Amino acid sequence: MKSLLLNLGICLIASVSFAQDFHLSQYWASPLNLNPALAGVMDDNIRFVANYRNQWFRYTTFTTYAVSADANLFRNKLGGNLLGIGLGFYQDVEGDGDFKNTGVNLSLAYNQKFSSRKSDHYLGFGMQTGYYSKQINLQDLVYGRLFEVNDNSDPIDFANYNRKSLVDFAAGINYFANIQDRHSIGGGFTVSHIANPNISFGSNSEDVLYRKFSANFSAKLNLKNDLISIIPIFLFQKQGPHSEIDFGSYVKFVLNKQNNTALYAGAQYRLTAYEASNMGSDAVILGVRAEFQSLDVGFSYDLTTSNLRNAHSFMGGPELYVIYTIPTSKSRYKEMLNCPKF
Repeated sequence: MKSLLLNLGICLIASVSFAQDFHLSQYWASPLNLNPALAGVMDDNIRFVANYRNQWFRYTTFTTYAVSADANLFRNKLGGNLLGIGLGFYQDVEGDGDFKNTGVNLSLAYNQKFSSRKSDHYLGFGMQTGYYSKQINLQDLVYGRLFEVNDNSDPIDFANYNRKSLVDFAAGINYFANIQDRHSIGGGFTVSHIANPNISFGSNSEDVLYRKFSANFSAKLNLKNDLISIIPIFLFQKQGPHSEIDFGSYVKFVLNKQNNTALYAGAQYRLTAYEASNMGSDAVILGVRAEFQSLDVGFSYDLTTSNLRNAHSFMGGPELYVIYTIPTSKSRYKEMLNCPKF
């Protein structure tokens, strides 16, 4: 009976998860997932990103892996404008491998530079196309027939229900400004799943993947001889009946300007809503980051504040990212400073 209830619970959780995208608390550390217009937006020329998130459940673990690489092309010839291209891969594993969402996407972006006397402004547009596969493992399910006639065979023909593949599209716009080579401000808007693809495993049924709308904002305000910076961040996402607001701030402490060594510490607060429910508290997110030269490493932990905190099965969620950038010349490109690093 416990096995039956457990598998039933996993199915119910997965049915909700299939209609939503995976999410990261350190969303800025997955730029291609946040907004395709961010492809190639960096001070260096090539960027590699790896993300890992584990949403703890007592019986069921939700784990997300994501990697990406992006670059800006012909930046010397474009006079400060950015032509970016990026390739991303992710896998979202639910349960003990019973459910898997796997995707690969290609992003293309262009950011146009507009200069004024004391600031530089960049307006960008990006597009993304992706190929996604959803898999479900039905071999370990326990059916009612086991208790009725001692037969655990599948009462329904699920021969074509174990995999669903589809092509998807997204587009985004992005704006950021560098002010007096000290402060920066920026934001973007993204529409994902533009075609509303059908993700149902059944050939004669329909389960539309909701179109997702995302808006983000960030700034960097330098203080005290540029050795301390305040970095406020904000994210709003809506996907069908699901809504999320995430806001907070990080503080950056520069240890060595010459080799770009810095430490960050910050906190975020997340609110969520589902269907007709009002926005409610979901989690407090505590995070730390460290930069050294071209390496950026961050760790965060979600402290559950919703009603799930009363259930011992829900333990919060650790998350880790690593970003490494490479300049293609001996010195960094100096015509564009303070690309947004959130």
